[in-house]
Amino acid sequence: MNKNDIPAIGIDLGGTKILAGMVSNSRLVGEPVRVPTPSGPENIISALLEIIADFQREHLILGVGIATAGIVDPESGAIIGSTGNLPGWEGTPLKHAIQNKTALRTHVENDANAAAYGECRAAGLHTNHCSIMVTLGTGIGGGIILKGGLYRGAHFAGGEVGHIKISMENRRRCTCGLWDCWEAYGSGRGLLATAIELVQGKTAAQSCLCEKGEELTTNDVLDAAAAGDLIGRQALDKYHEHVAVGMSSLCHVLDPDCFVISGGMSKFVDLNLLKDLLADRTLPRISEKLEIYPSQLGVAAGLIGAAQLVLDAVAGVESVANTR
Repeated sequence: MNKNDIPAIGIDLGGTKILAGMVSNSRLVGEPVRVPTPSGPENIISALLEIIADFQREHLILGVGIATAGIVDPESGAIIGSTGNLPGWEGTPLKHAIQNKTALRTHVENDANAAAYGECRAAGLHTNHCSIMVTLGTGIGGGIILKGGLYRGAHFAGGEVGHIKISMENRRRCTCGLWDCWEAYGSGRGLLATAIELVQGKTAAQSCLCEKGEELTTNDVLDAAAAGDLIGRQALDKYHEHVAVGMSSLCHVLDPDCFVISGGMSKFVDLNLLKDLLADRTLPRISEKLEIYPSQLGVAAGLIGAAQLVLDAVAGVESVANTR
């Protein structure tokens, strides 16, 4: 078998689930495996080793790529920044633990970076000067690809786009502890906060959202907007503005060729409206040729990107080099 045809295992490690599958040429080979994430670093590593062993029993594997929450040193493969979703994960020498047990080439990457790499490789965007992936979900994540390589930053925290400050009013506290981060406005949680502000002083006759009280959820807002509820629509329109504001800041710093929009909230984003809003807030030189694409890989982006980083490293693709 040609080395180029041998797949790598991609693993996306999240706070509640582990998603794993075989990857070749930026595409899944077969169905991915999904298992609950156990508690504690030792149990997580044991679960990863078991998943890898299961794939090895049936297939020839070139290597393992792991996408994980937290700040990662991709050179050592250690977790150097904690994440609330994986308690005790900081300090874990993940690459060492996996590579020593499996004898497989292993690469560990931040999950948002891996997803950005996967999306750009799958869509052929890695030849661009700059492509930015923005993940809109409960929070906001991001990854930056410069001339095919991941931009990780001086402290491996590059691409933490959700913490761009978009207001000076100290109105909303972000989960990171800072005030008025983009994530506090342009995430699902931000949409809910906007709706709560808009229903103040309104009655049930004006909006069905008023009936929910403190039990109001992001899904309630989205459902109301889809049904034509006035406050629901206003909240979703405002949400698009908030998303555009953060993207405009990224435009003026990085002058990207394109954005890729992913995440659970992305299905509710009107890309044409977003492009118009962005044009209103961005220098014409930047916005006129700027493209905005939807995700191609969906929930598999992280595992595909992590595996593709391994495949490209073995193949000697220059874009894998750490861009810092």
